[in-house]
Amino acid sequence: MVMAVISCKESSTTIEDHATDPEVVPTMTTTDVQTIISDSGHTRYRIVAKLWNMYEEAQVPHWTFPKGVTCEELDGNFKTMSTIKCDSAYFDKDKSLWTLTGNVRMTTATGDVVLTDELMWDQHAHRLYSDAFIHIEKQGRIIEGYGYESNEQLTTYELRQVEAIFPIDERRMPHPGSGNRAPMTMQ
Repeated sequence: MVMAVISCKESSTTIEDHATDPEVVPTMTTTDVQTIISDSGHTRYRIVAKLWNMYEEAQVPHWTFPKGVTCEELDGNFKTMSTIKCDSAYFDKDKSLWTLTGNVRMTTATGDVVLTDELMWDQHAHRLYSDAFIHIEKQGRIIEGYGYESNEQLTTYELRQVEAIFPIDERRMPHPGSGNRAPMTMQ
């Protein structure tokens, strides 16, 4: 004969409240993000990021994108009009101010390209600016300098310290996909 003795003991669970610093610990961390942002009922932007940290409880609520971010401006048919990519980004929610750092690359619908290592995007004022070195490829020329300010569409801009302007001879440029590189000529 086999006898079993079963005993029930009241178990207790202890939950400890750990103090966390909202300046250091994110409210939410999301990986492999692809999201659409709308404004006034219209889809405006697509954001793609490997890592998105949200610090909603911090003294200055903000988001960080330490592994880079791509932001695309979309038209009414979800077609990409312009793109901004960078190695990392910081967004101040109260000021609607983006700070983009490391290999910042902007491309417009017209094919204009802006390259820099740091760029500020003030969404309230609808302007982009930087004190860093900037390289602009626009309307058949390359412009380089320091100190940049522009509207969001990149149609009106100012360089405070122009270093160089290079006209591009489009006839000397290689055909896309040909694999041949032709030297650029300056006129």
